Amino acid sequence: MNILVNITSYNRKKMLINLLAQLKGFDIKVWDDNSNFKIEYLHKWDNKQTFYQFQENHGKKLAWKKFNYIFENMPKGYDYYIFLPDDVELVEDFIYKAIDLWESIEDEKKITLSFSNVKRTRKPNWTEFKSIDFGEYIQTQWVDMMFICEPRFFDLVKLTEVCQTRWEINENLGSGVGSKISHHFHKLGMGMYNTKENLTKHIGNKKSLMNPKERKKTKL
Repeated sequence: MNILVNITSYNRKKMLINLLAQLKGFDIKVWDDNSNFKIEYLHKWDNKQTFYQFQENHGKKLAWKKFNYIFENMPKGYDYYIFLPDDVELVEDFIYKAIDLWESIEDEKKITLSFSNVKRTRKPNWTEFKSIDFGEYIQTQWVDMMFICEPRFFDLVKLTEVCQTRWEINENLGSGVGSKISHHFHKLGMGMYNTKENLTKHIGNKKSLMNPKERKKTKL
């Protein structure tokens, strides 16, 4: 069972190190958005870890560009891929719980299983799909950027440019990446799911580096 955990990171060194410690024993790829630090000492852990640092900071307005690069350059040879931000803590046995829930989904066209934002599953989101409760997981037809998938995700994903005028209307809107991916897979008829219980939680009330005004208004 080969698993690659992908962590997106920006200027939260202590949080990143904390998350890496929780994932000891698993292969990890850190995609850093041009932080003011580098982590050469990732190799102190006994698992395979790599640290890729972008040469520019994308922020939320160019996050689509960053994720396009990540998806196009995803290392091959793994059975499962997990995506996490750097500012979360994981439940005990997170990896195994995520895989068990993923494997329990009886849908040949499943494409993602998200781990958080359980409250948001109670009502339709980007695709206006009315969620369906399957017991331990919920079909939502949308994905946030904390999820598990299999290799075919990268064969099928298509992430087009996010229109910059969205922030002229509301500067507190997020990156638009989750919405773009959700609409794409929904149109393809692929299944997107969410766990019934959060498997991750954001650490404290730390200020968001991508969307500080919205995070102050809406806590995670």
